[in-house]
Amino acid sequence: MTDSNNDSSDQRPIGQAYDWLDSHGQISYEGLKKMAESGSPEDIERLHQLAGDNGIKYEDIADLMKLAHEISRAMEVGRNTGVE
Repeated sequence: MTDSNNDSSDQRPIGQAYDWLDSHGQISYEGLKKMAESGSPEDIERLHQLAGDNGIKYEDIADLMKLAHEISRAMEVGRNTGVE
């Protein structure tokens, strides 16, 4: 087995973990970026919902990529709350 095979087999579980997190409320920054790039009404609504859930006033942020960044940052801070 070559190193490239090891790398791809190592990445599969990581990708599956990110997919699980995306579908269970912990959306990765890449997932947020995809929603912002798509600009579909459903994705915009989901971004607004996530912003509200994380205490972000999305009405003040017109740029969807910036909103995705702010959501990601808020999720990171929330994830580390209480961790020492």
